[in-house]
Amino acid sequence: MKTPTKLPAELIRKILAYSSQPGDLVLDPFLGSGQTAVVSHLEGRRYLGFEVVPEYFEFAKKRLESGEYRIKSTE
Repeated sequence: MKTPTKLPAELIRKILAYSSQPGDLVLDPFLGSGQTAVVSHLEGRRYLGFEVVPEYFEFAKKRLESGEYRIKSTE
């Protein structure tokens, strides 16, 4: 699933490195496909995200539960 503002993982890593420490809580008020949450987890951060679009929420949830960085959408 593609969301309109998916950020590259490397950019998220740089932002996390400059703005947080491992173990910190990262807030993503627009969860989308879960990219920020996935990278936060990979970088040792906790995460909290909000999403109002049910399809995006389900996709992000599946991504986070699977532990996989990339999963294929069934769409």
